[in-house]
Amino acid sequence: MPIPRSILERPGALLVIAARTGQELAGKRLAPLGLSVRVCGVLNLLRDEGPKSQQEIGELLNIDRTTMVEIVDELERQGIVRRDRSPHDRRSYAVTLTASGKVKQKRAAEAFDAAVEEFFAPLNAAERQKLGAMLRRLVVRGG
Repeated sequence: MPIPRSILERPGALLVIAARTGQELAGKRLAPLGLSVRVCGVLNLLRDEGPKSQQEIGELLNIDRTTMVEIVDELERQGIVRRDRSPHDRRSYAVTLTASGKVKQKRAAEAFDAAVEEFFAPLNAAERQKLGAMLRRLVVRGG
């Protein structure tokens, strides 16, 4: 179904639709791996930043506490992550990728990157860079 003209003239609405469309595309690419976009984000964060507490992961990715517990519980059941006592705070646990989790994360990143390439295919490299710069200005205000 075509997008109504009234929506095409509203950048905020287009941004929401674009984000939803991109997430749906990535979700389809990640589904065969048994992963979601949100879980892929958790795996990427752990790869990039190293072990983090569930609370830190939730805060960084804007995932509520209950959902974060569910995600980590499921990833631990699958052997993708493990919980180790935090060396900085013995009351908390650091979530760490396992060896098989690193393999899964790599596959997830490849699937996600393929979705990104497909989604942004209508834009050339310069347009992608310009869009990225504009979005960073919107997201990182004053930073």
